[in-house]
Amino acid sequence: MKGGYWFSLRMFVLLALWALPVLFYAVVGSIALYQTGWFRWIVWVLPALWTLAWIVGKLWSPPRLQHAAHRKPIHAPEFWSPQDEAAISVVDQFRESVADVSSQSLPGMDRFLADASELARRLAAHYHAANGGGESDGFLNRLTLVEVLAVIHLAAEDLEDWTLRKVPGSELATIGQIGRVPGYINILDNLQKVAYLGSAILNPSRLLSYPLWRKSGRVTVEIQNELIRAFYGRYLRQVGYYMIEMYSGRLRGGSRNYREQFGRMASAVHAAGGSADALSSLRDVATTIAVMGQVKAGKSSLVNALVQENVAVTSVLPQTREVARIEFLLPGSSNKLTLLDTPGYSEASVTRRQQQEIETAAEIADIVLLVMAANVSAREPDVQIVRQLGEHYRTKSHLKPPTIIAVLTHIDFLRPVREWSPPYDWRHPTQLKEESIAAAVAYTKELFGEAIAGYACVYTGDVHDAPTSVADELVPQLLEHLDHGHSAAILKAFYQRLSRQRYEKLANQLIGLAKSVVLGRP
Repeated sequence: MKGGYWFSLRMFVLLALWALPVLFYAVVGSIALYQTGWFRWIVWVLPALWTLAWIVGKLWSPPRLQHAAHRKPIHAPEFWSPQDEAAISVVDQFRESVADVSSQSLPGMDRFLADASELARRLAAHYHAANGGGESDGFLNRLTLVEVLAVIHLAAEDLEDWTLRKVPGSELATIGQIGRVPGYINILDNLQKVAYLGSAILNPSRLLSYPLWRKSGRVTVEIQNELIRAFYGRYLRQVGYYMIEMYSGRLRGGSRNYREQFGRMASAVHAAGGSADALSSLRDVATTIAVMGQVKAGKSSLVNALVQENVAVTSVLPQTREVARIEFLLPGSSNKLTLLDTPGYSEASVTRRQQQEIETAAEIADIVLLVMAANVSAREPDVQIVRQLGEHYRTKSHLKPPTIIAVLTHIDFLRPVREWSPPYDWRHPTQLKEESIAAAVAYTKELFGEAIAGYACVYTGDVHDAPTSVADELVPQLLEHLDHGHSAAILKAFYQRLSRQRYEKLANQLIGLAKSVVLGRP
């Protein structure tokens, strides 16, 4: 079972075992006081259940703050880059290493700040090391004031929401009243002692169970401690989440800008149960799909089969001459898609400029369709393209690399060549043709490994009367990875827009400062 479930179940069981005797005595207590013949039978209910509560409390150890990472781990939203996802382990390891908190060691402001600073230092080491830097320049030196304030604002906003939903009476109790809670608990404890000793006058044998009763009374303290740990664990989780966003650079525009752009995709992670913001203008960012492949791999036929009558060549890609840009819609999706038809590579006639255009298209692509002839084993140019793409995104670790889908064409040329009776279920092969297609896919997996996210085997020629439908093979793969591609597109558009806005804001700030000086307005 999940750790959070056991956490709630344990509190319920301990509360029930502690409160049940009180409820029981409320019903039969008055009768027992007047009919002493019953009293000797029910007097053992109280120590028996409290004994059970004490045993359960001992055997069922309370969760410590160090276990918070296991109960409520950080889940990476779709738009996080691999570097951001790797930072989750840094946060979780820190949450497991911090000292425990309880009612006797309430975390003061110094503890909050110290833990936040140490977590920021560890995350800075993670991000700076990935970018070739170190810690010598300080873990805050590369950050802006807006980014630091955004972390405080966003984490505090989430904690406010969590407190309103999880802590009973949080919107009624004042800080002063909360500070007096330990005193109220001591008063209640003393009253319980007086009541217990008073009841022992009627039955002196109850004095024998007094030590056990006192130990079982620690249940309420343990429950209080678990609430404190839950709050502080939530604090570390939220601060860690937004520090990842801070070091990724997504908080440079401030907390409001962040909420507007990423509120919908991140709401399930950092504000469960809260209302999700819209993605504003970036919601309609087109997902870019680059079609790449060697000459004669069937790339142009694939493009024609994919877009069909809905083709609309709008222009060529900026900074290129031969990369055609086509806008179209996939069946079953409302996302705008931009298809980049790149020139084939690995041919003597391909110029250096064409090669640069292919690299430009690959760099801006959110999804890459790597078209390869299934009957050709020469894949070194394709391997080189995938390798270059990986190297490019390693230098830009704040971005999300594109999903690469391998599209194997010319499957009709695989053995037995004369056989052609589609459709072929190459994922569960039972025929010779299906086994040949499956072998071609296996060979491709050996070459590329985890770099390829999906595979589609299609026939796009015009020789056979019953071609394998591109829609049946490729469209499901595109739909499966469309959210990943759209998240990558939104992330790229966000950073581009953020870069432009920084200069615009600087200009507006200078103009505002000049007006204040000239006109004498604050």
